[in-house]
Amino acid sequence: MLSWDLGRDESLASWPRAVVFPAIMMGVNGKGKTRRQGAKSGLGLWFALGVWIVLVSIPLSYFSAAHLTSLPIAKQPLSSSLDGRWRIMHVLGESCACSRSVLDYLQRRGALSDVAEETLLLEARPGSLEGLRQAGFLANGGDAEALCAGYGAEGVPFFQILRPDGEVAYSGSYFDGMARPTSGFLDVDTLRTLRSGGWVPERPVYGCPTSDRLRTRLDPFGLKQL
Repeated sequence: MLSWDLGRDESLASWPRAVVFPAIMMGVNGKGKTRRQGAKSGLGLWFALGVWIVLVSIPLSYFSAAHLTSLPIAKQPLSSSLDGRWRIMHVLGESCACSRSVLDYLQRRGALSDVAEETLLLEARPGSLEGLRQAGFLANGGDAEALCAGYGAEGVPFFQILRPDGEVAYSGSYFDGMARPTSGFLDVDTLRTLRSGGWVPERPVYGCPTSDRLRTRLDPFGLKQL
């Protein structure tokens, strides 16, 4: 029978091989098992992270595409009214987040007194039309597919400025870039410039696709409608 003096300074070299070898192997096997478990755990985390990135990047890529793509809008006059006045025609979409900010802005400022202002609201709710009318606008609801078929317009928000003879003086965005500038909405400034004989640049519309064709391509997840 073996006995060990725990107070003695014994090295492993002096221990019986039958005791030392299994102890060493147990330590090696334990470390190896721990390393393998750690590797498996690390691979699992990287795999989960990769899946998460893919799932997030797909809808975000569509969201970015909808923001970065210039949308086709109407170039022909959307109003046939001729009363000798300048006219602003606002074209918005009720379900479009970009349009809702314009809608709020129009209701706050009210219709201008020295020009005619109309609003065409796609997918309109009765309360929104009534709010625009109370603010002084001639407001009507519209169908997005009919607007696309008749005028080739497939995006909102945009506005037109018509001269007293009905000619389109401007048709484009409310903003001077993809992101809203600090200068705010440019419809009134654009009107003032044109009425004084000035020139304004064409501003592409980066907003919400309205036709089924473009919605399928650019916003299949409906992110622009949030």
